[in-house]
Order: sequence, then structure tokens, then C-alpha cells
Amino acid sequence: MSILGRTPFHHNWRSHFNFQLTLGHNPRCVCLWSANGTVVWEQEATTQSYTLQRVIDLALTHHPSIEFGKGVIDETHRDQLSASAYPNPSLGLQSGHGQILDPTGPSLTERYISLSQPLEWPGTRAARQQAAKAGVNSAQASFEETQLNVKARVKQAFYELLLSHTLADLASRLLDIVTDFERAVQRRVEAGEAPPFKLMKVNVELLQAQKLVSQAEGKVRAGQATLNQLTAGNLGKNFAIQGDFESVKGQLKEQNLIETAFHNHPEIHKFQQLIEKASARHNQEQHARVPNITIKGAYQRDAGREGFVGGLSIPLPLWNQRQGEIAKALGIRRQAEANLRQAQISLKKGIIEHLQFSRTASAQIHTFEQGLLKQAKEAVRIARTSFKFGEASLLDVLDAQRVLWHTFQGYAQARFELSVALTELGRLVGKEL
Repeated sequence: MSILGRTPFHHNWRSHFNFQLTLGHNPRCVCLWSANGTVVWEQEATTQSYTLQRVIDLALTHHPSIEFGKGVIDETHRDQLSASAYPNPSLGLQSGHGQILDPTGPSLTERYISLSQPLEWPGTRAARQQAAKAGVNSAQASFEETQLNVKARVKQAFYELLLSHTLADLASRLLDIVTDFERAVQRRVEAGEAPPFKLMKVNVELLQAQKLVSQAEGKVRAGQATLNQLTAGNLGKNFAIQGDFESVKGQLKEQNLIETAFHNHPEIHKFQQLIEKASARHNQEQHARVPNITIKGAYQRDAGREGFVGGLSIPLPLWNQRQGEIAKALGIRRQAEANLRQAQISLKKGIIEHLQFSRTASAQIHTFEQGLLKQAKEAVRIARTSFKFGEASLLDVLDAQRVLWHTFQGYAQARFELSVALTELGRLVGKEL
């Protein structure tokens, strides 16, 4: 990440914070810098290291919501198969003993066999199939939306863990420096060269530094648990992350982002398909006002009679002309249209907000890189030089060092906020920026 490996100040930062390979807050936690500036955070040498893309792949494979989405798609495919099926015929069989009502009449076995086949009107069948197809498409779009949301959550959790590791390392370096100062002041107090209250002030600073380290370690553990949870525990208890914060790769234009979102975002596609499904349901209910017919055929043999008969059954829509079903389908379509408009409004609002967040974070990063980092570094140099010539106290040097720590903390926070803003923009647009 840039704060460690890509800024022109990283060598000065490491020298002014007395960086070593092993982190002070955890002797098993190691920070490695590669040639291209990528950072690897790991707990021990044998720990598995994961890049951001690898974590995303694991989450998209094992996250419960992904499996749930696949189940919904399977369900809609079954609905589509049902919509394509023809109505089943009905076969009726009856048999019994019969006798002519005559003293000399014979007795025989009577038989009744009937077969009926319902027939759908083509318009009703086509509308039902269209609705089922739109249902499959909406489920697929919903699944893509779930994938997009899971990916964004993983990226944010990854960047949060990256930030937590960075701040934990900074806190550890500050604790090392304050500890060295505490020892130096203690020696001067014991030698009678400094009053005891100087040591008390340094001890207060030491307690604050220890508190920062403890808080940072807690955030690292929480970040690891969150990221591991998103992969359903497939990262393991101890794992390493390898990656960098995001940066703006090109010019981001508000109108282009909004148009891309309206065209590409799966949530938009989902509601469009739901509107199509509701329209097909509405058409189906309108066609269903003309009832389906059933053709029938039968063979009958009873005492003194045998014959073949045929018939036609037509329900009469006198009392129920499906007004309620038609109104319900129309209401569902209006709801889907309203949801589509609301989704467009929410996406537009989110894009405008996070685009501004990204611009604000970029401006902060520029300010840090062009001035604040150099100024904080120079303040430490001046404080150390003044201390060497007796013009500044140890606490003055410690204050300057603390300012440098807060400056790099703010720089890391700004890079994190830019990464989160770009991640949200990518989620809102529906694709990588």
C-alpha cells in the first residue's frame, strides 16, 4: 500500500519511526515490503497469504447468500418447466354387477370408461410462459446483485483489515519510541539531571501509547474475524493478506457513471424483469377470462345397452370474470415500476455522494503528499536537532514524533476512505471502475 511502499516518503517514515522487520505489538506478526510496493501482512512464516481477488473468489463460492441465490434460480427454472407443461388428461374407470329388471333378464358386468383432456387457449399459455421466463431472468439479475454486494463487502472488509494492520504497526512504532524516551528520562532523573515530574509526564505518554497498541490489536482481530466470516471460515484462523489500497485510475464523470448504472446495474435489470413478469401475469389473467374447455370421450356398457359418447365442457364465466386477479396483477406491475424508479433514484443519489467522497479523499491524499508529510518529518528533524543542542526537551521531541504518527495515521485513513468510496462507486455503477 502506498503508505508503506509507494510514496516518496516511505523511507523517511520508516527511519523516523525506527522500523524493524518484526512488529512490536506481536512478535509473530510480520510486515514484508515487496519490490512493487505491495504489502504482505502475516502472522507467521507458514501462514497462507491471500490477495484481495483470492478472498473475493472464496466469498463468491462459499458465502451463504450466494448459495441462497442459486437456490432461487433453481426454483424459477422449475417454475419455467411447469409453465411449459401441458394439462394432464383424466382417465375414469368404473365397473360393477348389473341385471335387467326382468324375472328372466340376464345379469352381466357393467363397464364405464371415460377420458377427458383440458385444452388451454394459446394466449393464456404464452403469457404464462413469458411470465415464467421473466421470473428466471429476474432471479438471475438478483443473483448478480447479490454477487456485487458480497464483492463490495469483501473489499471493504479487506481494506479495513489493511488499515487496522497499518495503524497497529504505527502504534507499535510509537510505543517503541516512547519506551526509549521513558528509559532515557528515567536515567536522567536518577542522575539528578531532570526533575521527577518529567518522568511522570513520559509515563502518561507511555500509558497512552500502550492503550493505542491494545486498541489497534483488537481492531486487527475484529477485522480478521469479519473477513473470515465473509468467506464462511475458509480463510482459517490465522491468515495473511497481501494487497494495496485503491486509487483513482481515470477521470470519473458523474453523468457517465449514472448512465452506466442505469444500463448495467443488476438491480435495474431485476426490476425491469419483474415489470415484464407482472405484465405477462396481467395478460394471462385477461386471457383467462375466456375459460379453458375440456373435451371428453367415454365408453359405456351396462345392462341392455352399449355405446360410445363424446362431449365438451365449457365453464360459464357468469359470476366470476377474474376482475380481482386482473386488478392484483396490475397492482403488482405498478409496484415493480415504482421499485424501478426508486432504485434509479437511490443509485443516482449514492453515485453523487460517493463520487464527492472520493474527490474529498483524493484532495486529502494530495495535501498529505504535497505538504503535511514533509512538514511533519521536518518538525521531527528540527526537534531532534534542537534537543541535541539543548534547545528542546525530550517532551518536545516526543510531541513532534506524535504529530508525525498522527500525520501518517491520517494519510492511511484518507487512502482507506478513498478505497471505500471507489468500492461503493463500483457497486453502485455495477462494474469495476
